[in-house]
Amino acid sequence: MIMTQRGIRLSHYPGPVVGSLTQSAEVGVSLLRRLSAALADAFTADEVARAALTTLLEVPGVARAGLALNNSGGRELRFVSTDDDALTPTRVRWCLIDGFSDVPIVDAVRRGSDVYVGTPEDLVVLYPAIAARQAQLGTRSLAALALATDVERLGGLLLTFREVQPFGTQQRWLLSSLAAQVTQALRRGLTYQVEHSTAEQLQRSLMPRSLPDLPGLALGSHYRPGGLNSDVGGDWYDVIRLPDGSTAIALGDVMGKGAPAAITMSEMRSALRAYAVLDPSPSVVLARLDALISSQAVGDQLVTVAYGVVAADRSTLRLALAGHPPPLVLTPGEPVQVLAEGPGSALGVGAGPWPETTVELAPGRVLLFYSDGLVESRDRDLFSGIEELTVHLADIPARRAQPRELCARLAGLMTDEHTDDDVTLLAVASASIDGERRASTRLGGDTTAPGHARRFIRDALTGWEVEDDTVDAAELCVSELVTNAVIHTGTFAELTAQLDSDFLTVLVRDGGGVGTVRQAAVDGDPLVVSGRGLGLVDALATAWAAEHGADGTTVWFEIERPAS
Repeated sequence: MIMTQRGIRLSHYPGPVVGSLTQSAEVGVSLLRRLSAALADAFTADEVARAALTTLLEVPGVARAGLALNNSGGRELRFVSTDDDALTPTRVRWCLIDGFSDVPIVDAVRRGSDVYVGTPEDLVVLYPAIAARQAQLGTRSLAALALATDVERLGGLLLTFREVQPFGTQQRWLLSSLAAQVTQALRRGLTYQVEHSTAEQLQRSLMPRSLPDLPGLALGSHYRPGGLNSDVGGDWYDVIRLPDGSTAIALGDVMGKGAPAAITMSEMRSALRAYAVLDPSPSVVLARLDALISSQAVGDQLVTVAYGVVAADRSTLRLALAGHPPPLVLTPGEPVQVLAEGPGSALGVGAGPWPETTVELAPGRVLLFYSDGLVESRDRDLFSGIEELTVHLADIPARRAQPRELCARLAGLMTDEHTDDDVTLLAVASASIDGERRASTRLGGDTTAPGHARRFIRDALTGWEVEDDTVDAAELCVSELVTNAVIHTGTFAELTAQLDSDFLTVLVRDGGGVGTVRQAAVDGDPLVVSGRGLGLVDALATAWAAEHGADGTTVWFEIERPAS
């Protein structure tokens, strides 16, 4: 007998059914325990889906399992199943289902109640549109279980069975109990993701939108938030142009997590900017920051800062440290230097002073500031990490040690996708402006942009009498980067070309902003630049990388000019 009431469909059959799921209490309890253990460490929706579906395949008779999440106010569902390669130990590949289609999982989610289809004949009557496909897959029965609470409908679970199922009282009780555990884990995971995303967006929005273009200075930066299994930290950096022509450089870390750390970080960055304008001396700025933090009486959020001032003539940098990892100095032909002399305590405990050190900015010398997330991890202490960083820095050829490339390269060498903490780098070097040339243009966010970019770069480089091979390579690379920006963001792009005696550097900055969805995102991360055309850039350019800022992504490449 079929109950045709929408929302719950039950089929009853007398006697035992081959392959049916007539569970003993012991088997049911064992399944619930295994599912509870699998979900215990699931922090995100992806991890909940992986843990739940893998465990549900252990239910006797289950051939396939799927999980759907309510999306876009119920207009569509995000769905992943155990079919194909959609669910792997490192990746969950979701697809979209129309939220108004007539299929069991949509009914379960929309109505907030379980759907049971006991036989192939029932499937033909109730869901004729999918009956043939399910028959090809060997489905004899299926259950769509609502993942819902009294106030919200989160999604649903879909289980298909190889044999006809009775879906009796005991079986439905077990399946409902399994669904209840998944519901609670999913609520926790979605809440965590919202909180993590909010803190990350706040933190990114308070970062510098882009590094300033300062005469006589070469700058590079890199920022990557910690993984989804960790709260966003309080890393920040800043470059401040001062009225007398000098430049303040700062990189700090709030010792806390989540939105509170991001808020404290924003207060420290704003205060440092104000104090630097009043009196940029490192010892004075750090003393004033310490007094500000101490007055707030936030005991669990100490702040570490590396702060320096580059002289107007770019010859020296005055530096002071407040509990922060020591910057490194890379000088061509010399060992890497660790600037660990006379550091002061972290800010917030009133334990100054913070002595200053003067560093000569000789030609070719690079100063590297970084946060502890670059060098410290569960498997590596701070001092071992700094030692490893110095080794990597010493191994980088001088022509690859430009600040912009250096930060991205070191981040790749020192971290991986499992890095828990925020990773922040800021590099600074003196840069001769003799003979340097620069040109910029703004491109529209439509299909005319690549053509405009190609003409602009060719005209600029030809006017500068650049070698033909360099012009051809730059034109191809620019076309790919601008096409990538237009396709993936649909916004304007800003194109800049810089030429000196050794390198041509080209930057393409889009206006997509953080969180813009990019097609074919790498490993499910929308902030990772992707596209087959970047393989061409990698082949033609001497170096390239992507920098993600608060208002978009900057992709740059360098082409080394032939020796004259």
